[in-house]
Amino acid sequence: MPVHYTLRLQFSPKDDPDIVTQEILDVAARGGVDEVMFFYFAEELNNGHETLKEVQAWADRSRPYRDALKNAGVAVSLNPWHSILHVDRNRQLKDGQGWQVLVDPTGRAAEVCVCPLDESWRSYFAETLRIYGKEGFRVVWIDDDFRLHNHGDLEWGGCFCPLHMKAFEQRKGICATREELVCACTAPGEPHPWREAWLDLWDETQTELLVQWRDLLAEYGVVLGLMTSMPEHHAAEGRRWSNWWHALAGDDKGPTVRPHFWPYADITPDSLAETIVLADQNQRLLPAGAENAPEIDLGFSCFPWHRSCRQVFTEISLAVISGARHLNITAHEMIGNLPSDSPGAAEFLGRSLPTFNWLSDLFPPQFRTTGIGLPWAEEMGRTIRTEGSGKWDDLLCPSRGWASWLGPCGFSCCAASGAVVALAGPIVWTFSDEQLLDWLSGGLLLDGEAAHILMLRGWGELIGVREGGFLTQQEALYSVECCTDEAFGLRLGGRMNIDGCPHTNRMFQAEWVKSANEVSEIQSPQLQRVGHGMMLYENDRGGRVGIVPWIVHGGAHADVSNQTFGVHIQMTTNRQRQLHRAIQWLDKKGNTGWVEGGPWVIPQFLTDGKTLRGVIWNAGPDAIETCRVHAPRDMPRAALATHVDGLGHRSPVTLESDQLVLCQPLYQWEYIVLHD
Repeated sequence: MPVHYTLRLQFSPKDDPDIVTQEILDVAARGGVDEVMFFYFAEELNNGHETLKEVQAWADRSRPYRDALKNAGVAVSLNPWHSILHVDRNRQLKDGQGWQVLVDPTGRAAEVCVCPLDESWRSYFAETLRIYGKEGFRVVWIDDDFRLHNHGDLEWGGCFCPLHMKAFEQRKGICATREELVCACTAPGEPHPWREAWLDLWDETQTELLVQWRDLLAEYGVVLGLMTSMPEHHAAEGRRWSNWWHALAGDDKGPTVRPHFWPYADITPDSLAETIVLADQNQRLLPAGAENAPEIDLGFSCFPWHRSCRQVFTEISLAVISGARHLNITAHEMIGNLPSDSPGAAEFLGRSLPTFNWLSDLFPPQFRTTGIGLPWAEEMGRTIRTEGSGKWDDLLCPSRGWASWLGPCGFSCCAASGAVVALAGPIVWTFSDEQLLDWLSGGLLLDGEAAHILMLRGWGELIGVREGGFLTQQEALYSVECCTDEAFGLRLGGRMNIDGCPHTNRMFQAEWVKSANEVSEIQSPQLQRVGHGMMLYENDRGGRVGIVPWIVHGGAHADVSNQTFGVHIQMTTNRQRQLHRAIQWLDKKGNTGWVEGGPWVIPQFLTDGKTLRGVIWNAGPDAIETCRVHAPRDMPRAALATHVDGLGHRSPVTLESDQLVLCQPLYQWEYIVLHD
C-alpha cells in the first residue's frame, strides 16, 4: 500500500477563496498530495468556542476550494481545532456559553476549557458536528484536546468539577468531596478502590460521547477520527483503549487514529531511541484494520525555520517503517498564510514520496519492532503506587526510559517482551506475579527503583537481594562509579560520572546473596568505596538478572508540555561498554541483535515472525564511516543493504559478512535499511 499524504492547511474566512483555491491545487499537484485536511479556528485564529454562526461562516467560505479539490480527485477532511479546547490563552466564554469549565485537582477552574459533562456544551458541539457532516468531509477529526490532562494553566488538568463529583456519586454510589477524592486516589501504598472507580467514570463518560458523535457523523457518511497523546498520560486518566476503538468505529471496521509520536521541534540524539519505542507502542495499541495516521509537523507551522528537512524526513521514514500509511502533514503556517509564502514543502514531499513508498513495500504493517523488551500496560495509571505527594502527576508511569540508554548502546528496543526485558521504575507494579516470574526465568535488566519494588513484592530471592533501600548524596557523598570487573567495562578501574546527575539522585543499595557478582562500585570524590554499583545474579530458575543502582528516567519524566522527549542521559564509552556487556550476559541464547559503529548509532530490527529486516539510524552529529551488524541469532541475515540519505536518495551498501561497506559516510538523520 503506498503512503497517503494528507496536507493540513488553514485559511481564514476573510481570505480570498479564488486565490486560496489556486494555491492549494498547485501545492497538492506538486507534492503528490492525496488529501487536504483543513483546520477551522486553530491556534492563532482561535477565539475560544466559536458561535454556531461563526462555525457556519468557516464552512461556507471554505466550500469553493474544498469543492475544487474534490473535483481534482483530492479527498477533503476537517480538523476543528477544539472540542473542549486545549488551553485558555486569555480566551473567554461568549454570551450564552455559561458552561461548566474544567476544574483541576486543587480546585482551580479554567477560563474557557469546558467540562465534557456539561449538557449545554454537548448540545452545542453536536450542532457543530451537524454543520461539518453536511459538508461531505471524508473524516472529521477530534483533536487531542478531548482528553483530561494538559489543559493550560491547570495543575495536571481536569476534571474534578461539581458535575463530575455528582456523576461519581450517581454512577458509583460514592459521595466525596474533591479534596477527599484526590487524597484517596493519590494515597501511597496499594491503590485505593476509589481510584479505579474514578478512572472508570472518566473513561465511560468520554467514550459515551464518542459513540454519540460517531453515530451523528455516520448519518452523513462521515468518519470520526481521533488524535491521541502520550500513552502514560492517557493511562493516568484511565483510558482503556479497546473501549475507545469500539466507540470510534463500532464492530464493523477499524478506528481512524492520529497518534502523536514525535515532538514539534528538532530532537536531540538521545531522544530517537525513545521515539522509536513510542511509535511501536502506538502501533501495538491499534487493532487490525485501523487507519494509522500519525501527525507529521514540518516545524510547528514554521517550515523550514523550526525543523530541519533531514529530521522531518527521518520522522516520516520512522512512521512508515512502524506501520503508518496515512500521514497527516503540517507543512505550512496554520496562521493562514499562503503555501507560496513558505516554498519548498511541496518539493520536499514530492521528492521524498518514492522512498516512502519503497519503505512501505519493505515494511508492511504486520512487521513489528523486536529487540530488548520494554513492556508496558494501559493499566499502569491504575496500578502505580505513589509516594503520597497528593498530586495527580504521581499517576504518570514512565515506560520508555531504558530506550534512551540501550538504543545508543547499539540495541533495538521494542514495546513488548523480548529475549531480554528491561524494567525501570514504578511500571513494575503493573505486571502480574505470573508475568514477572516468566521474565525472572529469562534475562532481566532492572534499574534501582524496579529492583526495590520487586523486593517489596517478595521477589528478592530471585533477583539476589535480601534487603535494600536507597542512598542519597546527602547521606553519603558519592560522585564516581568505578568498574571492578574488566569483563563489564573498558578496563578495570574505568570511571563513570554519578555526581549530581538526574538519574543518580538516589541509589539503590542492598544486601546481596553470596553468589551475586558486583561489577562496579560507587565511590566518593576521594575514590573511596561508598557502596555497590551494577550487580549481576543468576537465580535457581536459570534466570539472569542485572541491576544498576541508579534510576532510569524518561517517558513521563520528559517535558511533555512542550512535547520534547530528551532525558539528557550521561552516556560515555565506559557506560556503553558496561551496559553492552551486561545485555550480552543476560541474553544466554544471543537472540538480541546489536550494531556497532559509533555514538548514537541506533538500530531498529523488525520482523513478521519469519523475515527480519532492520534500520540503522545515525542520530549523532558525526558522520559514520563504517558499521557492523550482529543480527539476532534466531533470525536470518539480511541479503541487501541500502543507504538512504537526507534527501531521500538511495544507494547500495556492500555487505561483507557482518560488516557494512559504505560508498559515502552516513550523516546525521540518515539511515541504512537491511532487507532481502
